[in-house]
Amino acid sequence: MPSNIYKPEVDFPEVYKLCQMFVPKEDDLVKVRNIMEREMMAGLSREGHDRSSVPCYLSYVQDLPSGRERGRFLALEMMPTNCRIMLVRFSSEKDVYMSSKCVIIPHSIAAARGMELFNFLAFNIAAFVKDKKVDKENLPMGIAFAFSLNKLALDVGILVAWTKEFGATGAIGKDVVQMLRDALAKFPEVIVNILGIINVAIGSLLALCWLHPDTRIGLIMGNITNSCYVENVENCHTYVGTSNKPSMIINTDWAHFGDGGQLDFIRNEFDRALDEASTNPGLRIYEKFSGALFLGELVRRVVVRLMRNGAIFVGQPLEVIDLQWKMEMSALFEIELDPPGVYTKAQEVMDRFRMRHCKDRDLAAFRYICDTVVSRAAMILAGGVACLINRMQHTQISISVDGGIYRLNPTFAAVLNKYTRLLTDPQYKFEYVVNQESCGVGAAIMAGLAHADKYRGESKIFELDF
Repeated sequence: MPSNIYKPEVDFPEVYKLCQMFVPKEDDLVKVRNIMEREMMAGLSREGHDRSSVPCYLSYVQDLPSGRERGRFLALEMMPTNCRIMLVRFSSEKDVYMSSKCVIIPHSIAAARGMELFNFLAFNIAAFVKDKKVDKENLPMGIAFAFSLNKLALDVGILVAWTKEFGATGAIGKDVVQMLRDALAKFPEVIVNILGIINVAIGSLLALCWLHPDTRIGLIMGNITNSCYVENVENCHTYVGTSNKPSMIINTDWAHFGDGGQLDFIRNEFDRALDEASTNPGLRIYEKFSGALFLGELVRRVVVRLMRNGAIFVGQPLEVIDLQWKMEMSALFEIELDPPGVYTKAQEVMDRFRMRHCKDRDLAAFRYICDTVVSRAAMILAGGVACLINRMQHTQISISVDGGIYRLNPTFAAVLNKYTRLLTDPQYKFEYVVNQESCGVGAAIMAGLAHADKYRGESKIFELDF
């Protein structure tokens, strides 16, 4: 064994000891899974929905693609920093063609209090469909929306809140779909048929489902943490519709899991300090275990504690690394690129904090801290995923994964797979699949399915090739 490969418990025992508070016991993970199930049951019920930390919102999406659908659809992806207008064509099996235009929303528009934002979006949609020569075709359009909504129907989404980039307070409490329809009505030369609005996780699930028809879970693992899954309608007690369809995609909104103290048994002093320093103390607790922003901050806090204790990086400056939120998740991705016993990338990360010529032992300790914090995040998320798999009771499913944490961090991906298997009933098989399509493709599919359902037998704009 090369001399620069270290054993944590021997070569940096103080680091090893502190990191043990980030190593949950298997019983703790089983408890996470079981409490998640309890909170989901409450979220799906009429009596417990409002007080559940996993509220399980109805999406009103009750159809899944088979992969045999054909047609052309429009989509609008609405994200915190930009939006994308898309024309998507499904022509032959496994063949998705997409033409899109990315629109940067000017600050003056985003910060405006009234309907300027929706007028801006309508102007760009009108220009896009004219450019693509589909302005007279009344194509179905779906919206993938990254902001908090109260869904009342497939095409009714009441805006609950924007992120900090937006100041359009006049839109809060109003239906996003209707506001965009009203704005598009100012362009009578353009005909667009907006049929529904979904969140990013559901868009991811639907996009992968067209390629993998057994997809039943959508996961978002990035700056935000969320999931959706396919539930039996008979278990959706908050649904008051008359549909005879057996299933509905549920938006778990599980970032809030733990907001009521349900996860206090697995939180440590670093988790609590991070939460208190965040912009939303006491909220989105589950997300603070695994969101990209929070993983980097947890690592930073552990490193600073150990530096102050004289355990690692002795003599190195604290001025930069002592700044809150200074360590980005990308740093945790980069050090994974170093092979065992090599610390080139780790040193490049520390260079950003003006910590030069670090000892290999200290860099090895830094990597160990990163691996431990990232592994815990994957373990705790595995508890949630296992809960969904066990609940659905399908013999085999695909799980759509969207977000850089899984795609770019091999440790996270390996640990998530391992502990999902450990916590899932062995009769249920699953496969994590990185979704290569955008959530807008899923929104386009949703619009097409809604159109086929609404106008079944009357139109060939969207064919179900059975």
